[in-house]
Amino acid sequence: MEAYFCGREQEVERVGIYNRCSTEEESQMNALATQVFESREIAEKRGWKIAEQYVESQTGTVAYKRSEYQRLLEDMERDRFDIVMIKSIDRLTRSAKDWYFFLSRLTENRLRLYIYIEGKFYTPDDNLISGIKAILAEDFSRELSKKIKNAHRRRQEKKSGCNITCEMFGWNKVEKDRYEINEEEAEYYRTAFALAKEGKGFYTISRILYELGARGKKGQRISEVQWRKMLYTPRAHGTMILNTRTYNFDTKRYEEVPKEDWIVMEGALPPIVSKEYQEEVTAILQKKAVQRQVGGGNCHGGRDGKYELTRKLKCAECGRFYYRTCYTQGKGKKVVWKCATFLESGRKKGEGKQKEKSPGCDNINLTEDMLLSCVEGAVLQHWGGVGEEGRMLADILGVLRRVFEAQDGQGELKKVQKEHKKLMSRKELLVEKLLNGVISDEDYGKYSVDLNERLKRLETKIDGIMRTCLQYNNYEARLEKIEAVIRAEALIIKAEMKEFLRQIHQIEVHKDGELLITFDKEGECRERVFYGRRD
Repeated sequence: MEAYFCGREQEVERVGIYNRCSTEEESQMNALATQVFESREIAEKRGWKIAEQYVESQTGTVAYKRSEYQRLLEDMERDRFDIVMIKSIDRLTRSAKDWYFFLSRLTENRLRLYIYIEGKFYTPDDNLISGIKAILAEDFSRELSKKIKNAHRRRQEKKSGCNITCEMFGWNKVEKDRYEINEEEAEYYRTAFALAKEGKGFYTISRILYELGARGKKGQRISEVQWRKMLYTPRAHGTMILNTRTYNFDTKRYEEVPKEDWIVMEGALPPIVSKEYQEEVTAILQKKAVQRQVGGGNCHGGRDGKYELTRKLKCAECGRFYYRTCYTQGKGKKVVWKCATFLESGRKKGEGKQKEKSPGCDNINLTEDMLLSCVEGAVLQHWGGVGEEGRMLADILGVLRRVFEAQDGQGELKKVQKEHKKLMSRKELLVEKLLNGVISDEDYGKYSVDLNERLKRLETKIDGIMRTCLQYNNYEARLEKIEAVIRAEALIIKAEMKEFLRQIHQIEVHKDGELLITFDKEGECRERVFYGRRD
């Protein structure tokens, strides 16, 4: 390593400084600001140029969740500096595994590590003792984590506090462990219950409430998955269920806690709906889910129109619809449409009158390939074939060409990069304010987290724009490939056929294999074909 740096003897060495205060320092006023100031002072005294300073406001967090630490690792690959400076090993990490990972990255990029509390550079001779320090720091963190977790659990068991750390839609935190209803959000919450009671699905609930103005705590759209959780959670009627998961310090993962160890706190929150009303709505949701599972087989998604023939195939024996089911067959998949009665009760049982009273259904099952082959023949006969493939292909390629030409993205890229540069300047200004005592550690942490999130979003956007620009280069060659695929796989004909199948009003399935296809609601336009035979 010395040989590598001998050529830089006359140059000013560059340093990247990483600052983070430990959990036990959080109570000390301006602990982070002090560390930031003293590290800069030491670097300047040694004549180093401060290339970058990484000020981490998060404490007690695993390495992959620390944004500034991750930024440091990335910059180590980019030749941003020659030296990494830290206060001590436990400020960098308290995981032996993360420590050795950091050392490997340090060696790979031929960088040096300066630990300023010890006033020395790390050397390979320090490997054993530094490893022991990392293990001791990790053990300390493990014990500290246990103490904090036990303290939280005792509070919960004594019903003396919920220890809710995240914001909850529908409530505002007034003070520690005390909440009041946010009436605007609660009104959306109650509307979601009302829509669910009417039989609306979670996707529809999410869409309707978004159009009405419902937004999450951070202004985002509330997804169907989130609405599902919110309608099922007992928080809605004021009950908190705590200690359902626990963090395993060794595996760095959350694990489920047995149900008998859960902590139930009734009346922990002011209720948005009554317990009885919530149970009534969730019973409707559960019943609907069961019906969808029984009716839809293994593949059916439960929404009308997911497949071209959904709710079009009707059993002539019992009057119920056919549903699509899937089975694995060898390496492939077999798709079969079956009567809903058959799916629920199987075939009719018994003889004579006893069989007539049986709840099952004896109508035939239809394999999808054979069914589509028969129905497509009737469709072509009814509508007189498909349209002009050449004209439609030209229209499609014309639209794609206009899209590709519009996807230059350079103007947008410059705009986003300018915004990124502006935020980086604000971040540097924030560090200066911390050093000058203008803002506290707490305020720095709050503003820093927000800036980091915005920077991360911009970096993701920049990466996406650059990949898009690369993707749309030489689009004429791409258009030729697209045209070849469309022609080879007859995609236009298939698309037209799909649309024709959607236009069918109903297909009545008879036990002898007759399929009576009705093309309009009045039943005036009909075609008759037989399953398994294409005339």
